[in-house]
Amino acid sequence: MRKLLWTLALLGVGLFVAKSTHFLSYAGTFWAQVKKSTKNAVPTRFEIDRVRHEIANLDGDINKMVRPIAEYMATISKLKKDIANTQTQLEEHRTTLLTMTRDLEGNPTFLVYGGEQFSADRVRHKLQKDFDSYKRIEANLKSQRTLLEAKETSLKATQEQLAKVMSKKRDYEVRLAQLEADEETLQIARIGSKLQIDDSRATQIEAALSGIEHRHNVQRAEVELKTGQLASDVIPVNQRQAKMDLNAIRNYLEGTTSTASDTNP
Repeated sequence: MRKLLWTLALLGVGLFVAKSTHFLSYAGTFWAQVKKSTKNAVPTRFEIDRVRHEIANLDGDINKMVRPIAEYMATISKLKKDIANTQTQLEEHRTTLLTMTRDLEGNPTFLVYGGEQFSADRVRHKLQKDFDSYKRIEANLKSQRTLLEAKETSLKATQEQLAKVMSKKRDYEVRLAQLEADEETLQIARIGSKLQIDDSRATQIEAALSGIEHRHNVQRAEVELKTGQLASDVIPVNQRQAKMDLNAIRNYLEGTTSTASDTNP
């Protein structure tokens, strides 16, 4: 009993909270946002594959429509044949009734048909009976034509509906093919954009290339310095010799009294 009271109390509190705080509205809005977020999180390629599957399922829907339409067409074809047969029978009955009517116009006592004699009263009775039958068949023919018209109208509407479904399927296939092409283009664009956005990688590559170019420039300069025109045309200007005094050397060697130092102040 106590558990039941607690349960009722909790239900009451829940209803009060729901009414006073618009809890149901908040919950509905939250659920709608969750559904939208979940849908947006689905990869586009997966969504394309899902739509392709749904389009393929349209073949099953079309097949379900085709079979009843085919049976309906067969029914209409049979009804048309029945109407044609009924019309032929009416024409035959009409000819027979007209013959009997003309034969009875002179109030004869008897009539001969097929070599056999029949009383006029019997022929009149048959004429009345056959005429009633003729009118029933004629009414039935009218009903059949009305039914045929209704069935043909229904068939036309159903065929138009089938044509619309088949046309939509073709349109969906074309649109899906275009979206697939767009998806491929966007995939390539996204790859390109990722490379541009990755500044750190691009900076490292740029620095590496610049470093290689600088090393090549240094090595090229070293080669020019060692083997180029500048290296072969070097003259040691700072290492020139003092001017030689030939007279002083000769006097010194001949034993003259003057020395090289005396002659060259």
